[in-house]
Amino acid sequence: MANEENGFDCASCTEGSGAEAAECIVQDLEHRVIPVGTRKLAGQERQYRTTLQKWLTRAEFIVWSKKQSLQIDPVCWFTEMGHGPVPDDVKL
Repeated sequence: MANEENGFDCASCTEGSGAEAAECIVQDLEHRVIPVGTRKLAGQERQYRTTLQKWLTRAEFIVWSKKQSLQIDPVCWFTEMGHGPVPDDVKL
């Protein structure tokens, strides 16, 4: 059921976390297709978190972002934004 009384076209925008409320706001492509986190689990390739809360490898993230119409390499993005240092397991 849409929450039209408050001008939002999504469900339950009046309750829940800020992350849920943010899903109700239309964002520019440049803000939707960025890595919002990274993790390295033992024995696995480093993963990057999408704005949709999906964990993807570097190659998967590049494919995902390209499908969104804006190809982003998460390593390049983190480096260009000054997030560092680059972890030892990451190849530039």
